[in-house]
Amino acid sequence: MMGRTIFILFFIWINSSVLAQDIVKSFIDKHGKDDNLEIITIGKKTMETMYPLISENPDLIEVIKSLESIRIISSKDMEINKEYYDSARELLSKSKRMKELFSMSEENKELIITIRESKNSIKELILLSEQDDGFNLISISGAINLDVLLKYSEDFNIKELEQLRSVKRN
Repeated sequence: MMGRTIFILFFIWINSSVLAQDIVKSFIDKHGKDDNLEIITIGKKTMETMYPLISENPDLIEVIKSLESIRIISSKDMEINKEYYDSARELLSKSKRMKELFSMSEENKELIITIRESKNSIKELILLSEQDDGFNLISISGAINLDVLLKYSEDFNIKELEQLRSVKRN
């Protein structure tokens, strides 16, 4: 009986720890075969190979060491980007673990940034955007310090974070 309870609790914990990852996975399962999408996954091992390239910046090395993965899904197909955005937004809205940090809707521009927290720290950040230059769904997972991530957003080439930086200053 005790073993069964422990197994059930372990199963629930495993499912909840990968819930946010399921947003990106679910999106890929639904749209991954589309020729319009570019899907990039950068794992921990790949990030570790960057250490020598940024050895002059120990702060940036610490940021990269704290990350587990970065996944980027993008499209430049203006005819289908709205469908991609709506599909990803629906997946985000169904997630009970992701909390909206920021959203913006302007003419021809939409942005949603959500986070998954655990024990008062950010474990995953998802950026969803649709604008004139395309659709982006970006997932960053690991031990995320938002202030440091914003500081290095240019180095990571995540322009969507620029909008969050300007809001955070105000």
